[in-house]
Amino acid sequence: MSIIKLQSKVEKKIGIYYEYDASSVQLGAGGMGRVFKGYRVVERTGERTPVAIKAIYENIPERVVERARREANIQFDNDNLIKMYGFVETITDLNGGTKNKVHYHVIMELLVGVTLEDLLNGVTSDQNGMTIPFAAEIYNQYNQNRDIAVLRIIKPILLGLMALHDKGYIHRDIDPSNIMLTIDGKIKLIDFGICKQIVSLESLDNSLTSAGVFMGKVNYAAPELVLGDIKNQNYTTDIYALGVLIYQLVSGHLPFTGTDQEILSANLQCQMPMKDVKSKEFKKIIRKATEKVQLKRYSSVAELRVDLDRITTLKKDKFDYKKNGKYIWIAVIILILLIGSIIFFKNDKTDTILNKAENLPEQITCVEMYNEALVMLDQKNSIEIQSKGRKQLRILAEDSLYFPAKIKYYTMLLYSRTPQDMQKGFTELEKLANDKNVDNIVIYELGLTYSKGNKTFEEPTIRQKLLDIEVDLIKANDWLMQSINKDKTDYKSVYWLFNNLIELKNAEKLPLNEDKRIVELYKEFEYRVSKYSDSVAKIYKNAVKSDSEILKTWGLIK
Repeated sequence: MSIIKLQSKVEKKIGIYYEYDASSVQLGAGGMGRVFKGYRVVERTGERTPVAIKAIYENIPERVVERARREANIQFDNDNLIKMYGFVETITDLNGGTKNKVHYHVIMELLVGVTLEDLLNGVTSDQNGMTIPFAAEIYNQYNQNRDIAVLRIIKPILLGLMALHDKGYIHRDIDPSNIMLTIDGKIKLIDFGICKQIVSLESLDNSLTSAGVFMGKVNYAAPELVLGDIKNQNYTTDIYALGVLIYQLVSGHLPFTGTDQEILSANLQCQMPMKDVKSKEFKKIIRKATEKVQLKRYSSVAELRVDLDRITTLKKDKFDYKKNGKYIWIAVIILILLIGSIIFFKNDKTDTILNKAENLPEQITCVEMYNEALVMLDQKNSIEIQSKGRKQLRILAEDSLYFPAKIKYYTMLLYSRTPQDMQKGFTELEKLANDKNVDNIVIYELGLTYSKGNKTFEEPTIRQKLLDIEVDLIKANDWLMQSINKDKTDYKSVYWLFNNLIELKNAEKLPLNEDKRIVELYKEFEYRVSKYSDSVAKIYKNAVKSDSEILKTWGLIK
């Protein structure tokens, strides 16, 4: 090990220092320096916060060092911007103090996740091969409902950029490689390397950005960037890049191709080719954001966001069953499902088990509820009653799929049913879970089914045997993360994600920086389960109490 301690006068004054192991595996490397995992240490308490430390290469030009210093000093506490901690300059004495060597380091937030560039290429795992559930969720949605996914991706970027603009900075390097989707469900704008303050054009800024010199990425470059026109680079410069990014996300490709010079020329002279952008609303936004004349673009990110919010509203309107005439078909489909459910539940023994299992409703209740829903739908003069009817049909649709899958888990051990029947029920459950409005228990059931069983709970192992599937901690953790985010009172999903991460650590497949995640889940579980005192909660509490001994052995808790 080669531990490097970083503490300049600034850090010493506030009682902190940074450290990293220079012999450890690098997190990455670029044109400016190498990045290592390190820690921010509070001297008084010993509290250690993981950080990323960029060690600037030796003998690098002074202008590059100044750029790194400026990047480190752009510090925001915003969920959609990477957090910069500072710039640390240390001096090593050489030849008995007659010479010295200066070392520069940029300290920043340690992010675990994938870039938007990786996501668009189908990658949802970080550099250590660990799946990022949030990224996998977004990628799945992007493939199934692209427009909605685009809105979900762009809006957090807008929030981060608004915060940057509010402080007088422009980013000048917005592209998918500088946007990260993190394991904690955030979308962050990163890399402030060529950010510029537009409140002044003083000598410091001009020394770092020379007139006539191109900065940024060619595909996202506004005309004023192409020309190196520093004076006219402002908030609309970033808005142009946003317009190109939205185009790329919606269409699936960049607007212009060719050599760098050809692309720069197209950004300077050509309008966006819109044939692959189907949505009229997105076309309007992209055209306005990418106007060649700056005064014709959106004047602010907030103005652009207003138009994006209108798309959100329009999308919701399109899902109104009455306006689309789809609710009739839904009623027909649900009727078919209900008939199938009635046949399925005809077995008296199954009915008995069903009524005992978690006090599930009897099938007759579903039939009565269905008839009542049809009556509600027939009330032409009352939109409110029709809405209630559609809601009841929605509940029935979930039940008709969920109940058969659920009951097959608990009856397979007692009654002879074919593996095909069970697999069909499980497949139906997976389909249902992809609906964003589905009840959280469905998502939890999938996460549980793919999880690793343990000495306290054998249910995942039993399910895997019955369904003839293997433990899949990537799938399990993806579903469990969704469940945790969807229901803030759900302690079971927290437990199983905690259990699965412990399993990965035991197998030496958990990245070191994920130790913190185990502790966070441990605390989150204790908080959520404290609100329950029933027998099931007690079993889970005892299970975690046993697991806490393992955490103590690893030195994660005291």
